[in-house]
Amino acid sequence: MVKFAMLVWRNLRRSPRRTILTVLAIALAAFTYSSLSSLPNVTRQMLSTPDSARRIVVMSDSGFFNRLPDSYQRKILGVPHVVAASGMVYFGGVYRGPSDQLGIAVDADQAELMWPDWGVTSVRAGEFRASAMACLVPGAMMRKYGWHVGEQIVLKGTIVPVDVTLRIADTLGASAPPDTLLFRRDYLERSLGVPPTVNAYHVMLDRADSVPMSIAAIDEIFSNSAAETRSQSEAAWVSNFINLDTLFAMLRAMAILVVAAVALVALNSVVIAVRERRAEIAVMRAIGFSPALILYLTVAESALLGLVGGTLGCAATFLIAKILPFAFLPLGPIDLLAIISPGVILQAFVLSIAIGAVAGLIPALGSVRRPVVEAIRAIG
Repeated sequence: MVKFAMLVWRNLRRSPRRTILTVLAIALAAFTYSSLSSLPNVTRQMLSTPDSARRIVVMSDSGFFNRLPDSYQRKILGVPHVVAASGMVYFGGVYRGPSDQLGIAVDADQAELMWPDWGVTSVRAGEFRASAMACLVPGAMMRKYGWHVGEQIVLKGTIVPVDVTLRIADTLGASAPPDTLLFRRDYLERSLGVPPTVNAYHVMLDRADSVPMSIAAIDEIFSNSAAETRSQSEAAWVSNFINLDTLFAMLRAMAILVVAAVALVALNSVVIAVRERRAEIAVMRAIGFSPALILYLTVAESALLGLVGGTLGCAATFLIAKILPFAFLPLGPIDLLAIISPGVILQAFVLSIAIGAVAGLIPALGSVRRPVVEAIRAIG
């Protein structure tokens, strides 16, 4: 076995440039597949948690930036199956530069019931309620800006014409969207000094199967009012900002095209390598090497290329996954996608090995099926 391993290693070193380029091509395929394929899986997982399935969003029928009155909250809380309702004002403040867009003002007394899946525990909710300047920050944002619990930060208003000074009371859980900084709506209203209004209401229901009837009941209450509402499930509301189905179809197509192109590159590389070794393979068969053994050695050589390429590609994916949340926050709903699924990483790794193995199998089969005498005669 060792001598066969040495033979495979020698063949890989025969053309270092071709070996390196093939490995890099397969690494690119693994990186592209794992990156793009993770996005739909993770997003669906985040939007299909039991708590997310019970949440609906109520906003103006005229659009997100047309405000709703603060008085709607009491009426929404009176609808059957509603257990919590929090007004939401998109602040979009600047911390370092115009791309920051940080801050969502919510009702502190509703946070624990509203976002348990975001890690808003009773302890964190208590800290949030304890101070008017308190805010809850996701871990990715804490690491990006180098913040720590207890630190005081200032967000400069752009959409809302006021700056707010906040104190980080605690972090949100790992499942919270990495660009969602929560602070208190009552504090924002006092800073503005105007009658309170909201961009939308987040509503938590007692069970998921009550979503359709609750949506209908809420919209019925405010029909024919000065500010009619359009209520949706949380997943449907997110899709208003970005067409997830279209995006995911494009990502799948891109991943498939890249993998197919790399498979052809790998196949071409191995075909050339096998063709260059026709004389060597003919001699090996003449001195007693079985077709099965030659086939095994060729496939092992190309599968090794896939193994190395897959390892590099998956490692690059993990590295990018750690960098992205800090380098590109916030990107709106896209930020929810900057997480890599371990299952897809495993698929990409197996796919890389499969690309290498199949690329070696096809030319190897053609080589070993040729009669020995004919192979020797063909090489001279």
